Amino acid sequence: MRATMLAGRSSRVLVAALMLAAALTVLGPGAASAATCGNGVGQPVQPGSSDTLGGVAITSCRVWAVGNYVLAGNLRTLVERWNGTAWTRVPSPSPASSYNTLNGVAAATASDAWAVGQSSGNPADHVFQTLAEHWNGTAWTQAKTPNPGTGDNVLSSVAATSAGNAWAVGSYDTGPGTEPRALAEHWNGTAWTRVPTPNPGIGGYLITVAATSASNAWAVGSYSASAGSSLTLIDHWNGTAWAQVPSPSPGITNYLAGVAALSATDAWAVGSYSTGGDDQHTLLEHWDGTAWTQMPIASPNRSAALSGIAATSATNIWTTGNYIQNVRPFARLTLIYHWDGTAWHRVASPNPNPSSSNWMGGVAVTPTAGVWAVGFYLLGSQQQTMRTFAFHCC
Repeated sequence: MRATMLAGRSSRVLVAALMLAAALTVLGPGAASAATCGNGVGQPVQPGSSDTLGGVAITSCRVWAVGNYVLAGNLRTLVERWNGTAWTRVPSPSPASSYNTLNGVAAATASDAWAVGQSSGNPADHVFQTLAEHWNGTAWTQAKTPNPGTGDNVLSSVAATSAGNAWAVGSYDTGPGTEPRALAEHWNGTAWTRVPTPNPGIGGYLITVAATSASNAWAVGSYSASAGSSLTLIDHWNGTAWAQVPSPSPGITNYLAGVAALSATDAWAVGSYSTGGDDQHTLLEHWDGTAWTQMPIASPNRSAALSGIAATSATNIWTTGNYIQNVRPFARLTLIYHWDGTAWHRVASPNPNPSSSNWMGGVAVTPTAGVWAVGFYLLGSQQQTMRTFAFHCC
């Protein structure tokens, strides 16, 4: 399938970036207490012939969701806002003529948010450019960002703690046939600048970033140590430099696609690993201030992966993902777990098209607004037609 939100080679660069999908509904055992912002979910705006949402962020009782839509055969950025009553589309720049997409969004305040992705006038020429857009309380405008590679340059995630501190991560390469390299860029309140990051192995990328302060940020992804294998990649920012931190890699291929940080001594990362063949297992890792360790979590059926994680406290953590059921019609179904401080509980999750593919990944949670997630599903058997959906639980 050629997903409209990512071109084929961009899927290679962002392999495992299941962030362009999410869904969340009823609470399971030990779930969070009711939110104070009220209930509601609504139907996201679907402006194109195909639409996706993947990044989601909450500020106060408002929700931002980003992705893309197809208009006259071209991909345009999509930004939507939940205002407490309904979803509305908010105009956003699409600087390139052919391909524009937003992969992640973060909001420091109601008048300060960032969305990141990539754009290209001709995706076939292997020159994606990084794309960052800023919300100032009135409008979304494009900001200048570094492009270190002569080939693809991609931003896959963004995190912001204040008006003068935001991080965006992704990857870049030097053209067709070259391996991607990890990329991190920092906003200091005035400009985006590239900051050196570890690049172990023969190639790698960063998929997600989370930050709690100007001196504590985590970025996760994967890197190749040799042909045919990959290891988890976790980098930490201590206020001065990015440094790789050892992390478990239980399989032949391993990646991390989501990270959530609560403090300097409490962080979680999720992803997937494979021990060979078509198997794929959920991967959950925890930072206790000293080391990253693999934690147990169920892996239903086959080809299961976790792609998003969000937390408000050590007793309220949510992770989302997908799995392929091993009975006909072999559909891709959504997956949600909740941590109550003692155990991970699987939570019932929706599948708008249970006979086809339903993707989830991005998830956000606050004590007052509850849990929000957005995603997309394939409409019928039309592999090029995708439709957005959103879910909320208290």
